[in-house]
Amino acid sequence: MAETPRVGLIANLDKPGARSLLETLISAFESREVSVGVETESAGLLKEVHPGLSIASLEELAAASDILVVLGGDGTLLGVVGRLGEAVIPIAAINVGTLGFLTCATAEEYQALVDAIIDRNYEVSRRTIIEATLRHGTDSDEVVVHALNEVTVVRGATSCVVHVETRVDDHFVNHYTGDGIIVATPTGSTAYSLSAGGPILEPGCGVFVMTPICPHALANRAIVFADNREIELLVPEQRDELLLTADGRPVRQLTEPSRLSIRRAAVELPLVMLPDGSFYKVLRRKLGWFGSSILNSAELPPEETA
Repeated sequence: MAETPRVGLIANLDKPGARSLLETLISAFESREVSVGVETESAGLLKEVHPGLSIASLEELAAASDILVVLGGDGTLLGVVGRLGEAVIPIAAINVGTLGFLTCATAEEYQALVDAIIDRNYEVSRRTIIEATLRHGTDSDEVVVHALNEVTVVRGATSCVVHVETRVDDHFVNHYTGDGIIVATPTGSTAYSLSAGGPILEPGCGVFVMTPICPHALANRAIVFADNREIELLVPEQRDELLLTADGRPVRQLTEPSRLSIRRAAVELPLVMLPDGSFYKVLRRKLGWFGSSILNSAELPPEETA
């Protein structure tokens, strides 16, 4: 019989209902004699400290846990992945936010998730993580960031236009002029890249998509590369200040010529999904696809006719 998993809990302090759900999850896991830890800031939500409850920083919590349960929306999960970087471990997310492409349960479904984790009756979707290395101006220190969705070079607060040269495995691709450029993973293809006109990619398909934002040339379109390539964004000297972001988080203002090298990270995110989870089911629900199947509804599983 498999050992009881060690569970770490992380909550978004700003989400309504996070406090009561955190308390409920602690009680639910402890009732099954599961070792539970809580991230330091999240522990501030608790009305009282539970006897024997471990409280630790995010990094310490991840090192001491077999699985992390995140209470929040996609943004909360992205923040956790960005902070952990190569120390990431399996993560299950409960949606108490406004968007849930990456979450596997709602607050009302917490017990199903608790049972699935304890019984190890869940699926793992392995998601590509981007590792991006920035060399900015004459700085001797490199800045390395990790992102689950995308990295972008975009207009700063007072910028008018962005000029970016793109290279793949040191082969020149194009010089883009517009509002910016996005390099996204398949997971990120349903986020910013999709809003900018990029394609939807199935998780695990082993590619990156590079999507220009409001390009000045109509011929400039999204392009898909195998994720064993190294993509470089070269930012030449230009009049205005630009901004580098990772999963929506500001990383660095670009005020001098810069080089951003993007590759697939050595680690992946093991994203926990409940057994009945389906990328296409989530896609239909989140994007409002309500078209009817040509098959008789009686031939389809219940979730396919919802």
